[in-house]
Amino acid sequence: MSAFTAIRPESRTSTQVRRQGVNARIQEQTRHEQRTQARERMVAGAKSASLKAGIALAIGAVLAVSAVFAWKAASDPRWTGLRAIEIRGAAHLGAQVATESGLRFGDGLSGIDLDAARVRLLADPWIREVRVSRRWPHRVLVRVVERTPVAEVSAERWIAADGTILPRRGEAELPRFLAKGFPGGRVPRSLACGALQAVGSMDAAGMTEFDQIAVLRDGALELSGRNGGPMVLVAPADWRKGLARWGALKEELGTKMALFREIDLRHGACASLRRAEGGV
Repeated sequence: MSAFTAIRPESRTSTQVRRQGVNARIQEQTRHEQRTQARERMVAGAKSASLKAGIALAIGAVLAVSAVFAWKAASDPRWTGLRAIEIRGAAHLGAQVATESGLRFGDGLSGIDLDAARVRLLADPWIREVRVSRRWPHRVLVRVVERTPVAEVSAERWIAADGTILPRRGEAELPRFLAKGFPGGRVPRSLACGALQAVGSMDAAGMTEFDQIAVLRDGALELSGRNGGPMVLVAPADWRKGLARWGALKEELGTKMALFREIDLRHGACASLRRAEGGV
């Protein structure tokens, strides 16, 4: 009969307990190592962050000190004082722009109030637009857009296309501009500007035949010639066509043109009408 050894239940239980104890110790050791590594990483990270923060603070301090010195240098007239004002676009005003700007030589460039200088310059009726800018270390640049006179309203005053009255500066061959039929001589701005723009366009096109231009209550322009010829009526918005008719009519009538006191060129049938009336 074969023999065998029976394993008592309590012996198996004891082995399992021992194994569980070993596993628990291994797990505890693993957790301990993980906690230790985590603490080491945290300490290393803190040291690295502290180093970076220290470097950043040092750089910030250097930049702040540099900015302070740079600002002091920029504010010191010895290094950035205004020495020159460059003016562009001031054909009529010229060096007067520098005086009217209120800028003072020797003032620190950083402390100059450019907006105030621009406001002072725009108070001059000759200046339509202006830009004022710094040019380090010693200059200010003033770019001016002047108004252009298109007619004269008196011996001492001219007028621009937008209706601005300009003090006379220099000499120019400009037609006299006036209003007819308006109570108190007051012309609605829309009519005046439309008429003045047409006058300016005529001048740019070389139409120097007329030395006086009047705006009438109906908005028409009454043109008076230099040689005592008839007064000519044209529409401001259609002055090119009107003056083209004027040229054709002069060629057709010749010396008979002197018989007319006023010719209305706002209508296409003007020449045929005059022929039908026998030129009178």
